[in-house]
Amino acid sequence: MSPSPSAANDRQAALTLAVEALESGREVALVTVLETYGSAPRRPGSLWVIVDPSGPRSRQAGSISGGCVEDDLLDWFAAHPNEARRGEPVERHFDGTSHPGLPCGGTLSVLVEWPRQASDLRPALAAVSRREAAWREVDLITGQVGFYPIDGVVPESPSRGENALAVPFGPAWRLVIIGTGPVAEALAPQALSLGFEVDVCDPRPHADWSVPGVALHREVPERFFAATGLDARTAVVAVAHDPRLDDLALMDALESPAFHVAAMGGASTSRARRDRLGGLGVDTERLRAPAGLDIGSHTPAEIAVSMAAELVAARYLERQRATARLPMARRSLDAG
Repeated sequence: MSPSPSAANDRQAALTLAVEALESGREVALVTVLETYGSAPRRPGSLWVIVDPSGPRSRQAGSISGGCVEDDLLDWFAAHPNEARRGEPVERHFDGTSHPGLPCGGTLSVLVEWPRQASDLRPALAAVSRREAAWREVDLITGQVGFYPIDGVVPESPSRGENALAVPFGPAWRLVIIGTGPVAEALAPQALSLGFEVDVCDPRPHADWSVPGVALHREVPERFFAATGLDARTAVVAVAHDPRLDDLALMDALESPAFHVAAMGGASTSRARRDRLGGLGVDTERLRAPAGLDIGSHTPAEIAVSMAAELVAARYLERQRATARLPMARRSLDAG
């Protein structure tokens, strides 16, 4: 099955569907994962949107559990068609005892809302689309919504006060692959399935690309980075096997906040690359080269698996670092 273009950002797909539906006067239910324990399939902050939730032909986007809890909630919507008219958020809890479909005894709490107008969600959609960051704050008593910007580190999870919930919206995790070829063609779909937005940059005339959901950018890396930016949720992996292209990209990436910078090549190639970049005054201490975990990989598909595994590990570490750097960000929650 080809990867969906929206697979890297379920939140953006869910918000897009919700805003479009509200603009056309449709009823929308918004479900947000509040907290999880154990083997819950989705992280806190994950979204699921259902248009006409109590109707027989509802439309959906996003996910909160991979299917089992969604089915339960669809039955609940059908059995409680008047909940939307009340307009008050409803919290629901699922665990391996009350809902055996959850794997390995995990637990999951969600908040169900019924947004009234597109402005209740449009700023959140703008934040993820523009790689900006904002809190969406929900009054848990009235359902009223407010937004304010996030300064500094973007949290991963919702923050809760006594009567309010603040959900962060911001840039999706992104992977920029420098260069086309068999490894890039194997790595891009894997990264999509792992929740990354993926872009490929290769200005060479012979560059060919046909992976669904992944755009090929034919600018030189410097121009591409200048147009799209390199932030702390972006990784750069060079696989062009062309020092002129790879080194130019790595010079910019290593001087940026990108959380992971790696380059394909054997041990001798990597030593030579570090010598070249070091001679140009580039600090290569955080360059991962050879790229990928050492799993004995040889084929392009195996190399891509090793790179994808290293990318997941780097994202996990960046999440841990970001959590440690978080300031007291809940301005209005703390005031309340």
